[in-house]
Formats: sequence, C-alpha cells, structure tokens
Amino acid sequence: MAANATDYFAIQNTIAQYCFALDSKDFDALKQVFTENVDTIYPFRGAIKGVQAVADAIKKRLTPVTSQHALTTQHIVIAPSGKAADVTTYFTGIHFGQGKWKGQQVTAWGKYIDRLVCVQDATALAGASGKWLIERREVVFMARLGEEGVMEAE
Repeated sequence: MAANATDYFAIQNTIAQYCFALDSKDFDALKQVFTENVDTIYPFRGAIKGVQAVADAIKKRLTPVTSQHALTTQHIVIAPSGKAADVTTYFTGIHFGQGKWKGQQVTAWGKYIDRLVCVQDATALAGASGKWLIERREVVFMARLGEEGVMEAE
C-alpha cells in the first residue's frame, strides 16, 4: 500500500503529540505516540526499551520543571511500502525551573531521529493509511544553554 499525502500530516501529528504529552505531563498519552516495544536512546539516560519505561524515565526527568517543546525543520521519507517512515525533526525544548530554581531555565536544541510504522487503528487520522507510531527514537542534543540545575528536584 502506497502512502498518501494525509500520511505526512498523520506522522507530524504523532510527533507533535509527543511534545504535548511532555509539556502537559500527560505521560499516559505516550502510548498513542510510541509502539509498545519502542527502542529509544536519550542523552540523559541512554537506551530505554518499551513505552512504559520511556514514560517513566521522562516523567522522572520532567517532574521538577515546566517545559515547552517546539518542533521546527522536519524531513519525512515514507518507505515505498507505505508502512514505515524515517523522520528527522529539529526541536527546541525550554525547561523552566521551579522552587529554588524559579526564574532560571535551560534550553536544549536538538533533533529527534525517528522510525515510525503504520498500524491499523480506529484512532487513525481520517484519510491516512493507518495510525503512525514511533518504533525507534534517538534524541540528539546539538546544544544546551542555561542552568542545568533546573532539571534537578529541590
């Protein structure tokens, strides 16, 4: 099955939903972003396998802060089969300190290097070939600026 134009929007929505889940601290929503057995590499933790383990690690990391994650430049290549896609997305993540770190922040610039798969699911975007979920993610920091202490609990 070949991909269609709506698949590009569906892929973008999946990656954007990740940012909304993090910033709203709705870590259960990551189950709508990642496959059950997702493989990830995060700079703050290394390799993490499985959606629940990823959600737990991110929750621990973001608990001490308020954050805003923004997506910018993106390149999407859907495989000829229409069932997988390789996507690189640039991001900016701003983390605002709380408690003793209030008024300070650390900003991360980087990229998500993702492999998504298309699965059949009733919650798929209308017109898409199916629901696109991330099965592999590597987060690469390009730069960080600010007070790293904001990422620590008080």
